[in-house]
Amino acid sequence: MADRGDTSVVLRAEQVVAGYVKGLPIVHGASLHVARGEVVTIIGPNGAGKSTLMKAIAGLIGIESGRVTLLGREVTGQPAEAVVAAGLGYVPQTGNVFTTLTIHENLRVGGHLLRGGEMAARLERAYQTFPVLAAKRRDRARTLSGGQRQMLAIARALMTDPAVVMLDEPTAGLAPKVVQEVFDRLRVLAAGGVGVLIVEQNAKGALRNADRGVVLVEGRNHLEGAAAALLGDPAVGAAFLGGAVGRRSSPQGPAETPAQEVQS
Repeated sequence: MADRGDTSVVLRAEQVVAGYVKGLPIVHGASLHVARGEVVTIIGPNGAGKSTLMKAIAGLIGIESGRVTLLGREVTGQPAEAVVAAGLGYVPQTGNVFTTLTIHENLRVGGHLLRGGEMAARLERAYQTFPVLAAKRRDRARTLSGGQRQMLAIARALMTDPAVVMLDEPTAGLAPKVVQEVFDRLRVLAAGGVGVLIVEQNAKGALRNADRGVVLVEGRNHLEGAAAALLGDPAVGAAFLGGAVGRRSSPQGPAETPAQEVQS
């Protein structure tokens, strides 16, 4: 974990215990942090608690114990709208756009608390970041391809100008070429100073486009470290990436350092 006083950290979850039924947690003391301009991915087997941890951070399910802070402000147990106001953008895996509304209307819904000039500025920034949306701004969201819908969901989350954006399975069901386009857009967001946290079943793709990775197993931290180190670790490859993979460096990520197993 980064130093507790590190002002570059925009999101921190510490020893979070959470689940959908009180007393029956799925997440058993998981911890992570995301810094400004950093892409962090959570990987692990099905049922490891990845999406549950994200929902707990977002205020969508209760936290039994542990602590969540955004920009140094504690938001543990606060409702989702308060967590968003504190600086979080959240993009769920499904139901993340209003299909009967136009692209422009979807974005306005995302920024519904904004006023006049501020709304116009955020809309313009969204269209600059995602040019494909600008060309289709008057089209209904149901006419978009899967990749375009994902771009719209991300753009809508950005209307609140969050310090960190969390995405649950952002590339699920997308063609390989579109998957890389989504990852490229997320790297652009990070380059602009936004912290990005991703839950992904496409573990190889996520690690190749991330700075750091966290491996969850049975709701607990199992491994964490530089994404390139996790990607090149034969044990991680065999257990979580569908077979051993060769060691390689991430073009955007930091220098490779060994992944560290987390002691429970």
